Amino acid sequence: MKNLIAPHWWELIDCFREKDIPNTDFEIEISKETITDIRNIWNWTYSPLKWFLKKDDFISVCENMKLSNWILWSIPIIFDISEKQKKEIENKNTKYISLINKKGEKIAILKNEEIYNFNKNKYANFVFGTTELEHPWVNDLYKKNDYLIWWEIITLSNNSKSFCLSPTETRKIFSQKWWKNIVAFQTRNPPHVSHEYLQKCALEWCDWLYINPIVWKKKTWDFNDKYIIGAYEILIRNYYNSDHVTFWALTLNMKYAWPREAILHAIIRQNLWCSHLIIWRDHAWVWSYYWTYEAQNIFDKLEKNNLKIKILKYENAWFCTICRTVTTSKTCPHDNDMKMHISWSEIRRRIKEKEILPWDFIRKEISEYLIEWKDQFVE
Repeated sequence: MKNLIAPHWWELIDCFREKDIPNTDFEIEISKETITDIRNIWNWTYSPLKWFLKKDDFISVCENMKLSNWILWSIPIIFDISEKQKKEIENKNTKYISLINKKGEKIAILKNEEIYNFNKNKYANFVFGTTELEHPWVNDLYKKNDYLIWWEIITLSNNSKSFCLSPTETRKIFSQKWWKNIVAFQTRNPPHVSHEYLQKCALEWCDWLYINPIVWKKKTWDFNDKYIIGAYEILIRNYYNSDHVTFWALTLNMKYAWPREAILHAIIRQNLWCSHLIIWRDHAWVWSYYWTYEAQNIFDKLEKNNLKIKILKYENAWFCTICRTVTTSKTCPHDNDMKMHISWSEIRRRIKEKEILPWDFIRKEISEYLIEWKDQFVE
């Protein structure tokens, strides 16, 4: 398609779609997080994946950040089952399995290809760099069942349609324009003025800004999705040229695997037809498990041509009370005590206590919007 970047590994891999839906005699109830992964495999967001990882791919992704065919992939996409479910599947020689949600609605039919156990300690150490349960996704990992299954998706029900744009939908939108450079901004928070500064810096030499926040499961004290979306709607409506900005959410499970997650986010945005992705210091950050700027530096370690999307690396930005604008160490000569740094933990505390945030740090309209409610945060 003219002017559009190629998807990861050159083409969007279509999932096999069975014309005749097979009969199933086995059901598994699945979580919302698993439904999200199924949708993202089915609609090409995870291309070139077209199934949950088989054993060889799982080991290779953990150890090498590559599939077994050496295509770059940084975080395992897995489906866990219990030992009891494993035995039932094997005893019945079950080939096709129905997946249902908590309401009993059929979400998908999958084809059983391989069942294997996995080492959770190795997974945690390779992907997250820690086995500490304080890390939110490590904690989730150790709660998973002991067996993984390699599934091929046979069909997906109509009620599993995501409200976010798929790669085919973004491709249709972007191909109607003359844009050559589309820069994506990844976030899981409402915007403050440093975010706005980075976005507008990138937009100065790109044709289009695609603000693409992650919605879905997050850790405690992260912002609930509707307030992230609402805050960005205020920002775009009042402070952006609508001819050069679009806003759509991305349904994805945050894993807080800082450097590895940055790579996965880049792969997904390349599949969404973005030519650039902003990566700044705290991308997919959680507490103190990773070094400063590690999410940027990991891209320097990748082999040439592993990714087509270009990474825009920005330094930490702050509001300088002398310059009276957002600056970085490259543009501001003043001492640290002149720089307004407010941590997200401090922002959350002030919002929870209904304190108006400094307008030099966050737009007045957004601050007022965020303190208006009672359920801004994930419990």
